[in-house]
Parts: sequence; structure tokens; C-alpha cells
Amino acid sequence: MTAFNGQVNNLAQLIHWAVERAPDAVYGVDTAHVGMRDALLTANMLSGQLLAHGIRARSRIAFVGATSEHYLIMWMATQLSGIEVALLNPNLPRDLLHDMLEDLNPLAVALFDDTLMSLLNDVQWPVIDARRAWDGVVDCSSPVVATDGPGSPDAPDTGGIDCTETDIACYVHTSGTSGRPKFCALSHGYFLRLGRFVSDTLGYAANDVVFAPMPMFHINPLGYGVVSAWTAAAGVLGTQKFSVSRFWDIAKATGATSIVLHFAAMKMLMEKTDRSHSDGHRIRSALCVNAEFLERFNVSIGTTAYGSTEAGGLCHMWHVRPGDASPVQEGPLFYGGRARFDVEAKISESGEILVRELAPNTLFSGYLKDGVVVSALDEDRWFHTGDRGRLDAVGGLVFIERMSESLRVNGEFVPIDYVERHLEAAAGIREFAIWGRPHAISGQQVVLWVTDDGFDPARMTEAIQMLPKFMRPGEIVVIERLPRDSGVNKIQRRRLSEEPPVRTLAVTYGPSLADVRIDR
Repeated sequence: MTAFNGQVNNLAQLIHWAVERAPDAVYGVDTAHVGMRDALLTANMLSGQLLAHGIRARSRIAFVGATSEHYLIMWMATQLSGIEVALLNPNLPRDLLHDMLEDLNPLAVALFDDTLMSLLNDVQWPVIDARRAWDGVVDCSSPVVATDGPGSPDAPDTGGIDCTETDIACYVHTSGTSGRPKFCALSHGYFLRLGRFVSDTLGYAANDVVFAPMPMFHINPLGYGVVSAWTAAAGVLGTQKFSVSRFWDIAKATGATSIVLHFAAMKMLMEKTDRSHSDGHRIRSALCVNAEFLERFNVSIGTTAYGSTEAGGLCHMWHVRPGDASPVQEGPLFYGGRARFDVEAKISESGEILVRELAPNTLFSGYLKDGVVVSALDEDRWFHTGDRGRLDAVGGLVFIERMSESLRVNGEFVPIDYVERHLEAAAGIREFAIWGRPHAISGQQVVLWVTDDGFDPARMTEAIQMLPKFMRPGEIVVIERLPRDSGVNKIQRRRLSEEPPVRTLAVTYGPSLADVRIDR
């Protein structure tokens, strides 16, 4: 491999820089971590073995791990090798995983889990057994040979050190709540810019330990956590599995100084833990939290943010501090704020958020289709996010809702997050969601799904009465559980109607707005 000369143009160079700056910074998960120098040695062993199996720089493989521990070492190894790696959610249905692998068509599939090894024995690609990766050992079921192009035996292999900012580092798939998950192609430059933006915004330094407890196949912990920590030569830790009950104990035991969360995770911590659980932590900053979270858990500074894997990870962000008033009323966590210096945004006539990069390799490179990365930008280089938003009084971007997850009753858009926050506060319910069903007269009807029908009928009736007519549920469906994304715990609204109902309660309305009855 070409020697590193101190210039950081790709992730392999960033890893070397971080090790040179802070060789003992922690890397791994809370229960199993090493210093960055030792992680680099192990990852280099893996890199050499991948090359020996015929997997060369700029070739594409898939990786399906079981925990963040697995993703962290293979992610480092593939970046040192210059391999394009697609990270897949292991909890997706097996037939869907197989279909996604066919879309990806990798040279090989790396697996880290006994169950996955047995269930995917029939795949047509060579299987890389990565169960001993942290010992520096991988094994391939058969030699991997590409016939031409990148990864072929005749192609020169310089590893990841010589990758350009435009070269693809990784594929991260979307959640797939509205169809088969799509693979987003993310370049080295994308990760370098995103890591620098987060690191600078939260002021990371080499003595920080960034705790990113969400699964590593999402951009949230990988980009906002791992790469931003490398950017500051800080330590970074994931966890085997996100646990609300153990979160604060882990944060305290690891000496975490910053945490990278997600709206769903923050909400669960707010609901199920309090100051008595968090006392004694060393956390000074948190990403994707609100002012109430900071005040309750004694954290000095936080950020709310808007973005997506496609839209530069985080393309807008603003700081919040304990005691801050909520800046806007719409949207989960009031996503929005000031733009990155390398991104601009505008609102289309239909209310959709459009974003455009002001510097190359800031947004994603496109979606992978039939083995080719296809740009998703329009003729003026704008990316259409599919999100509804607005600009606030000072030009800050405010996220309202996903356009594909919007409800429209009698021509009026129902602000889902607003209605849910209202019902949570006024009716005192917790595990629930609203979504819609077709309606012959109004087009759609609001439906409330709950996992417990032991709510107070009087409070629920009063809460419904306080809502405008078009926001009111037409029925309440009791189900055993809410369908959630296995990675970040988002409610998958489009699957609500697939859950078998335990019982259905009709909500009827009289001639006056105050005339509401729940038929139990």
C-alpha cells in the first residue's frame, strides 16, 4: 500500500491520521473495545485477507452483521482496502435481504452471525465468514474473481489510501417504509465533509468519547458518530444493542462525553428514565435532542437537526440549550435550523424541501440501480427530499413531515406529529400512532392505533374535542404492538393496517364540535 503522507482525501487517510494523533483512543463497543492503534492493526490484517481472497479496491461487497461491534471492524477494514461496502440491516425479513442483495449484486457477502450463515447458504455469491473478524481472520467460501473493471486481477490495487473524494466508500440503504429499501451511494468526500461538520458543530476534541448507540448500518451513528469522532481523533463507542434501561449506566461506565441519538431513542429515554438514572455522567453535548432533554439530564448543549442519508446526512442544524423555548411547533423534534456552509435549501411550490450542494461530494452520489450509481438530482442539481417543510422568520428550514406519510382529509393536510403530541399530552396515552384509511367522502380518515385500550375515555374524548374537525380520528384500533424499524425504532405507519386488531372502537360525532362519543 502507498504510504500515508498526512494529506486527508479519503477515509483510509483519515483513519491513519486519527491513529497517529490519538493511538489509544477507544474504538469498539461498550463491552469490547480496543485502542485505535490495535483496531488499525486488526483491520489491516483483514484488509490483507480480503485482498488474498480476490477482493480488491473499488470492488463491491455486502456486509450483514449482527451488532455494531461487527460493523465497526469490517467498516474500518473495507475503508483501508478501498472496497465499496454495503451495510445491511440484519433484522430485515430474509426474503427481502435476498432481494436487496440481488439488487446490489456484490462480489461477495460478508456475514458475522451463525443464524445468517445458515439462512443465506443458498446465495449465489461467495460468502465471507467474518465471525472471527476481531481476531483478524476472515474466510471465503470460494475465490472471488472479477472478470473486468475494478476488482479484477489485472487492475492495480493501491488500497484505500489512493481513493479520491468522488470514489464510493459505502452504500447505506433507506428504511424501506414505502417500498423496497434503496441503496444510497456515499462517497469518501461525503463522509469527510459530514464528519467535519458534526465535529466542528459539537466541538469534538481528542479527549472526547463519542457514544453512538444506534445500529451502525444507519448514517446516524456511522457518519455523525464514527467519522466525526475520527475527524477529531476522539474515541468512539457503539453498543451491542440499544437499551433504554442500560443506556445511562453504559454512558457513565464508558466515560462518554458526547452522545449521538435519534428522535425515537431520545423519546424513549425521556419516557422511561429520569435524572436519578443519569446522575454522574460526563456528557457535555448531545446530537438530535431537544431543550427538555438537556434540562432533565443535565447536559450542557445539544442540537436538533434536519437531513437524510441522501441530503448530506445532516444538512441543517441548530444548537439548543437547557431552558430554550421551542422555536417552532411542527415536526418531530422541530427538525431544522441553519444550513451547512456547503448546502442550500429552498421550498418548492408544493411545499417540498429541496436541497443542493454548494461543494462537490456533499450530498449522496445517487441511488444504485442495476449495478450503476444513478444521480437523483434534477437538471438544476436540486435533490427533491420528499419532505414537506417551510422557512421560518429568519430563513431557517423547518421540517414538517414526510410527504409520503402525510394525511389529507377533505383537502386539508393533517400534521401527524402535532396531533400525536397533542394526544400524548391531553389524553395521557403513550404507545400509539395515527395514520389514515381511505374514506369515500373525505378521501382519507384519521385512524388512531393504540397498544392499550385502558385509556381514560373522558380524557380521550376531551382531547379529541380540542382538535380541528379534519384532524379527529374516525376510529380507534387496539393492536398488540406497533410495527417499528428494527434499527432506529421508527414507527412504520404503512404497516399499521397489517397488524391484527384486538378490538376496534368507533368514534362518532354529532352536529356540534363538542359532541364526541367513543363506543366501547
